This record gives sequence, C-alpha cells and structure tokens, in this order.
Amino acid sequence: MPGTNVPAQMFNHELNVVKGWPSPYAMDKVKGIDPAETLVILAGRVIFTTPNDLFAMGCPYNTGDALAPMPLFAWPSSSDFDVSSDVGNTNSGHMMGLPAIGPYEFETTEFKGGGFIPNAPLVSDFGGVVAADRGKVKVGSLNTAALAVNEHLVLGVVSDAGPLVNSNRKDVVRFWPVYLPVRV
Repeated sequence: MPGTNVPAQMFNHELNVVKGWPSPYAMDKVKGIDPAETLVILAGRVIFTTPNDLFAMGCPYNTGDALAPMPLFAWPSSSDFDVSSDVGNTNSGHMMGLPAIGPYEFETTEFKGGGFIPNAPLVSDFGGVVAADRGKVKVGSLNTAALAVNEHLVLGVVSDAGPLVNSNRKDVVRFWPVYLPVRV
C-alpha cells in the first residue's frame, strides 16, 4: 500500500548547527506536538512549550506576562518521517527543539525581512501575523519604545551579516541563540 505523506525536501526548511553540536554540554528538549497546532512546524522555526507540556509554533510574550516562555528552535520539521509516520511506519510523535540558551551557532532558512547585521537582536512573531510567518525570526530592537507587543523577547543575536547562501543554495540567517525577556 503506498504512503500518503509527502515530506518536503530536507533542505527547503532547515536549522543547521554551525558550531556547538554535537557536544556533551549541548541541550535539547523532546516533546509531543500540541493538537491545537494546525500548521506544520518547519525546522528552523521558533517553538515553545505550552502549558499542556507540548510544543507549538512561535513564542507568545507580551509585557503583561508573568513568565516568558523559553524559545526553542525546531529540529526537524513536524512532518518529517521521524516525527510523523506514514502508512505502515512507526514513530514517537515527538519532535526535538534546541533551546535559545544553548552553546550553539545556528543557521535557519526560516526568517523574514532584512537588516541582518552582526549583533542585531532577533525576535519572532506569534499573534497578529500571517500564519505562514509565525515562528520565523526577524530583526528586533532593544529600544523598548520601538517594540511591538510580540517583540519583547529577544531570542538570538545575528553573528554574520546576511542573509547568507548555504551549501544547499538556500538563503539563511546565522545567529547565536539567547534568552532575553525585555521588561518595560
């Protein structure tokens, strides 16, 4: 019986760890996917742990939140066969995320906008955006007056001017993950 899932090419949406992985000191987290998540979580997108202890895309945060969720970076996509199986195959139904406090340097294909200069802070949209952009990184600001509601959590710092073109001829943004909730 033929399968029904058709995964994307593995290099279309990716998170590459340029430095820091594998390492005995590196961290990761494995969890199931929140059933309320209706979109495919693409590798390289920002994810967070919901109150139900499951992964969902984006990283919700605003100045009224008592807790700022820890952003993670999806690795692999939720539609990949090691996360979501096809007919006759088995899987765990769990995916892995690399936290924004790990000792890594990342490249992601999942970004929007421009201004990727060294040391620029990165943020991610959650609410009030086109669904296709949820969980993508973009350049933010540390100037609290310039921040939008969902930009109060810095989750990365650009390490090389970009976007760059990787070995698969895909545009990527290279950065170090950080966890910096901005209080206003």
